Amino acid sequence: MELAAGLLIIIMGILHIIYSEKQQVPELQKVTQNSNILGSLRVMSLQGGLLLLAVGSVHVLSYFNIIILNGIAAYFPLGLICINLLAFLLIAVFRHRELFSIVALQLLAFTIIIILQVMSIK
Repeated sequence: MELAAGLLIIIMGILHIIYSEKQQVPELQKVTQNSNILGSLRVMSLQGGLLLLAVGSVHVLSYFNIIILNGIAAYFPLGLICINLLAFLLIAVFRHRELFSIVALQLLAFTIIIILQVMSIK
């Protein structure tokens, strides 16, 4: 379960970065040429993608016993993913409900990832 969660999270991290550069940045450039806004989007997208890559890497390294997460540390990867999901949910529920229809597949993927993470905690 831990290896599957890690690999899925790594894939989601890579897709997060690619999607932003290929879809979101060009769309934003049509609306504004403000380099601060474009730079902020790129920073946030890269941060989110790198966070996912880091959490996925921790899962993979833990699966191969290269690192060991004991006690409360075993819950940190799950907590990071849940914080990320919670931030999305808060924004989507209170400000941009239309996001739910756009990211339905992503929400399903993160639900599966969270289930795999919970099942892999020792």
